[in-house]
Amino acid sequence: MMEPISCAVHGVNLMALRPNQKALVIGDGFMGQLFAQILQCYGLVQVDLAGISAEKLALGRRLSNIHATYKTDCETLPVEAYDLVVEAVGLPATQAQAIQACRRGAQVLMFGVGAPDAHFTMNTYDIYQKELTIKGSFINPLSCMDAISLLESGRLNISDLISHELKLEQVPELMEGKIGETTKALVTFPN
Repeated sequence: MMEPISCAVHGVNLMALRPNQKALVIGDGFMGQLFAQILQCYGLVQVDLAGISAEKLALGRRLSNIHATYKTDCETLPVEAYDLVVEAVGLPATQAQAIQACRRGAQVLMFGVGAPDAHFTMNTYDIYQKELTIKGSFINPLSCMDAISLLESGRLNISDLISHELKLEQVPELMEGKIGETTKALVTFPN
């Protein structure tokens, strides 16, 4: 668990955070859930979560002090409402939503891994006029100690994000898609 937590912490550490900021995390999967919890650990006044799964959004509300959730396949995200937006999906559509959700002076963290040839369209005047800061985040340099401290503090709920506990011999089934609705699997080894 330290590797994904460290990656999220690295992304958060790239941003200039202040307690009065309002944040939106786009992506209700494992990494989006981690970001929502970590941003709250860093003291942001409001963290909202957007995604496509009603179950995962409900999990986010249960695990974190989420202010609002948005089911993006049937709800529109607020426009120009956030100081910080974390895009944790990697699709051109969600990347464009991240830019639109930003208010003046906002920061965007492009964390979701997109296809190498994917592109999205944005209005360059919006970046200029809104004075946006857009950053990417790749891997986890120099963030392991912060991640360990967060995990040791007990403020991150990781166990509820693990959807399956598997034996080593079940890994091929998981990789072939024979084990459904897996968010994060923990592989146990015999003693």
